[in-house]
Amino acid sequence: MGTIIGLILLALIAYTVKKTTGLHLHRWIEKKYQEYEDSKK
Repeated sequence: MGTIIGLILLALIAYTVKKTTGLHLHRWIEKKYQEYEDSKK
């Protein structure tokens, strides 16, 4: 039961991110990670 709720939550988050940023979730995470890496230098 918990896994189904987790998947729905993930789908909602992915959908929200796509709607607000126009990016897919993995792309958005990639971008955030790059920004994080750049700020460390």
